[in-house]
Amino acid sequence: MLRSRLLMAVALLALSACGESDSKSPEEPGYVEPPDDNQPDHRPNVTGTYDVTGTLGTELNGRTDFTPIRDVVRIDATHSVRSRVHVHLNDMNCGTGILATMTSETTFNINEGSCPLPPESGCTSTVRFNGGSGSRPVNGALQLGLQGQLEVRCGSQSASARLSLDVSGSRTGQDLPDTRAQVLALGADLASALRRLEQDVRP
Repeated sequence: MLRSRLLMAVALLALSACGESDSKSPEEPGYVEPPDDNQPDHRPNVTGTYDVTGTLGTELNGRTDFTPIRDVVRIDATHSVRSRVHVHLNDMNCGTGILATMTSETTFNINEGSCPLPPESGCTSTVRFNGGSGSRPVNGALQLGLQGQLEVRCGSQSASARLSLDVSGSRTGQDLPDTRAQVLALGADLASALRRLEQDVRP
């Protein structure tokens, strides 16, 4: 009987060791985020479509400029993990969206996202966001800040400019302006501002 118990204990220890060796850290290839079915889903507090205004800050050749921005931001909860949301920037092509992680009931941090611009005159450009945060207090306005850079490549040459986007707005904001004169008075949409910046960044 004692021998049987010892053999069973050894077998259980061996199985436990195998399970530990198969586990992966988030940094390892093949890592799958564990299910969070028991975690509350706070994403509805921030998801929605927002009319926003703010500024696009650019740093190029030691100079910092700010452009007024008026655009639309959409946040969705299509990610399979309850703590993740996707941020979409109206006419910007950012694939499935800029990935963000909820940090509380009403706040989130930006992880990463790439938004290629349409190729032009033999040059390709991509906006890469790699930082920032957002929040939306209960019944309050969305506050969103994104940091990243605009990368432009023309043949074998490349150049870049640092970006910072800071906007805010509500789910029930005013309609976007209908004419270009109104846009210029109130601020440009983000895609148009970046296309103009692309011309200055070209190597």
